[in-house]
Parts: sequence; C-alpha cells; structure tokens
Amino acid sequence: MKFHSIATVFFLCGSLAANAASLTAKMDSAHIGIGRQTAVHLTLTQPKDQDFELQVEKDSTGKVDVVKLRQADTTDLGGSLEIKQDVIITSFDSGSCIIPPFKYVNIRSGETVSTNAMALEVNNDIEVKLDEAGQPDSTSVRDIKEIMTLGFDWAKFFTILLIVLLVAILGFLAWKYLLPYIQKKRKAKQEGIIIPDKPEVVLPIDVIAINKLDEIKAKRIWKDSNRVKEYYTDVTDTLREYFCSRFNINAMEMTSDEILDELKYNTEAMPIIPELKSILNKADMAKFAKATPTDEDCETSLANAYLIVSRTKPVETEATQGKKAKKEKSSSLEISNSNNI
Repeated sequence: MKFHSIATVFFLCGSLAANAASLTAKMDSAHIGIGRQTAVHLTLTQPKDQDFELQVEKDSTGKVDVVKLRQADTTDLGGSLEIKQDVIITSFDSGSCIIPPFKYVNIRSGETVSTNAMALEVNNDIEVKLDEAGQPDSTSVRDIKEIMTLGFDWAKFFTILLIVLLVAILGFLAWKYLLPYIQKKRKAKQEGIIIPDKPEVVLPIDVIAINKLDEIKAKRIWKDSNRVKEYYTDVTDTLREYFCSRFNINAMEMTSDEILDELKYNTEAMPIIPELKSILNKADMAKFAKATPTDEDCETSLANAYLIVSRTKPVETEATQGKKAKKEKSSSLEISNSNNI
C-alpha cells in the first residue's frame, strides 16, 4: 500500500511537470555599441492544449527599445510544443541597463511564465576627435547607422499615374460633351427658346399585351408541373390588364364569372367569349382546384390569348390617324425651328 502511494505521488508530480510551461532566454551579446542591435532568443515549451501569447513590457527607464519581433517558429515535440521567437533590441544610452523580463501569458487561464531580467552593457564606441580650438572635428563625427537608400516605389508611381489618367479622361469628356450641352441650354434660356424634350413613345395597349404574351411564351414555365399555376396567373393577369384599358372595366378586381358577365353583352368582345371562357376555366382549375393541365392545354390557352388580343385590338379611324400624323409633324417642325434659331 505504501509503495502504491509513493508511486501515485511520483506519477502526479510527473503529470504536473509535463503540463507546466517553461521559458528560457538567451542573448547574442550582452555588450553592444550605442545604437547597435542584439537579439534575445526566447524558447517556450508548452503543452498542446494550452495557448500562450508573448507580452513585451516597455522599459521603465526608457533605455532599452524593442526594434522588431521576428516570426515565431513552432516545433511539435509529441505531447508538447516548442516555440522559438527572437526579439531584436537596441539602446541609445551608454552605460549599464536592465532588460525587463519577457512574459508569455496563457490567454485562457492567465498563467504567466517569464524570463529573468538581463543586464546589457552599452558602449559609446564613437570616437570624437578635437581640433586645435578644442571643438569636435567634423570629419570624425559620423552617423551610428549608414544612410539607407530606398528602392523606387513602383506601386505608388503607377497608382498616381492611374489617378492622373482618370482625371484627364474625365476632364476631356466633360469638355467634349458636358460643356457644349450646358452652353446650349444657357444660350437657349437667355434667348427664351424652349428646347422640347424627346417625346415619350407610348405603345398601343394591344402591342403591350402581345409583348407580355411573348415573354410568357419564351419562358415556357408550363413545362414545369410545379409552375403551371404561375403560368396561368401570368396569362390571365395579362388579359385582365388589357381588358381594363380596352373595355374600361375593373377586370383586375373581378372574378372569372364577373368578367364573362361583363363582356358577353359587349359587341366587340362577343367573338372572343368562347376562347376567354376556356382560358379562365382552365386557370381556375389550376389555381383553385389544384388540377394539372397538360402541355397541350397550356399551349392552346396561350394561343387563345393571342387570338383574343388580335380580334379585339382597337382600330384607328382615318380621322385619328390624320390627327396623330398632324401632331407628329407639328412636333418635328417645332424642333426644327428651335434648332434653326
């Protein structure tokens, strides 16, 4: 029993040691010249199920500066991870200074592992010669670091060039097209000339209905049995909109029977009652009785819709056509006179 207890203690101690994180630090050189740099090599060993993050504290004395944190290098050791990372430091104050401890903090538990503070000796290796008057000789004074020559920034150059080209193109387009238009408008306003806008083209109601039926035909959605209801809705809505303008009835708010009752006594609509009745009956069966018309039924309904619009389209009289032509001619003359002025 005593042996088992001792073994258990050693096992727990070994497990805790395996789950603990450790951190070591090694500096390339503890002696540097003023403004020179040295690297501190950090090695963190941590369990795989933990996540540590490096936190660099600023030197309270202001003597040590962190120049760069290099990319960390991780190695899988089986049950743990070894993370190596270099920190480049420098100092511009001669004499002895203390490098603050580097810390890794577990972002989950808050556990912290840190290095010991390290001493750094900064030597003033700049030799200044004095002239005969006791003043520093300018030839002996030099920079701590050599002057670096930066390469040409091509990306910035092409970005500026592209912006200049875009501005130039926009300026040319404004000068070529926008400026003459503004000048023309201003001149016309000063002379009291009204430049008519381009007349809006209004299509006849039968042409609008035929165009919509052409769109329905091109989609051929009746081929999908799940969209037959949608197909009949499109066809009947097109006819209802046409009837609203053609026969001056509120067909969009009427039932199929109400539309038929309204049109059966209309002399212009009487010839298309059988075809209209066929379309409305099949549409009501598809929309409300969940019937599935065949492809032939759907195609026949579409053909009947074309026939209904074709047979009932408004016929322009000679007087109407003459009035329309006279109006178009008057508009053309007005535009021509404005341009001549």
